[in-house]
Amino acid sequence: MKTETKWGLAAAGAALSAGLWLYQENTSVEVEPLPVALSGLPAAFRGFKIAVVSDVHLPRGGVSSARLSRLVALQRPDVIVLPGDLTNSYADFDREGLTDLGRLAAVAPCYAVAGNHELRFGRTGEYARLLERAGVRVLRDGWTLLEREGETLTLYGMERKRPRPLPASCPRPVIALAHQPQWLYLYEAAGWDLVISGHAHGGQVRLIGQGLYAPGQGMLPPFTSGLYRRGNTQMAVSRGLGNSTFSLRFGNRLHLPVLVLG
Repeated sequence: MKTETKWGLAAAGAALSAGLWLYQENTSVEVEPLPVALSGLPAAFRGFKIAVVSDVHLPRGGVSSARLSRLVALQRPDVIVLPGDLTNSYADFDREGLTDLGRLAAVAPCYAVAGNHELRFGRTGEYARLLERAGVRVLRDGWTLLEREGETLTLYGMERKRPRPLPASCPRPVIALAHQPQWLYLYEAAGWDLVISGHAHGGQVRLIGQGLYAPGQGMLPPFTSGLYRRGNTQMAVSRGLGNSTFSLRFGNRLHLPVLVLG
């Protein structure tokens, strides 16, 4: 075999391998269990599982609603949270896709907040209406009580751009859905015990576990994936399940965190 032919076959093989790797990176989902120790957690909520479905960015989601609901169901969550950017402000507002996310409500109770893509063009009202009709409760700067075996846990949803402390009468600990992770210092000041965020897309390109760039955080962002702590506040960040302006991920698979409280 001629040397040129060998080099051509090697190059073709390398290109095919790179293409398959890139396809895998942008279509496969990493399910990540995240144990979270919460001070004051009621005994009934030990082992409570929270599936985090964030940054789907319809219609550019990396996984279909049907496949997503099956994958989430396999995790047997007690609740499912959707901390914003289910739609994409750089594309047509995907009403049908958003409604189809209601499949998740058949798996477990679902709670959502708006993200910056919903806020950008004032879509929060229609966003909330469509999700509510599909069986997903939308928290708009409000809170609700999760109940289990006679005990309660507070779930708060932040829509505004800045957090606020909850009333002293609000039972602790407090779990808050807040889309943007760069405000961890504000979440700590608000006295929230656990924050669930997305937004950073894992930094898009990840090298040795470090994201390259995230909106609101800039280059080498500090909060892109997994669990963080500041003072008495912990924050879980999802890398998301879709893309917005930058359509490819490198070293950064789609992400389904499953928080396990203890």
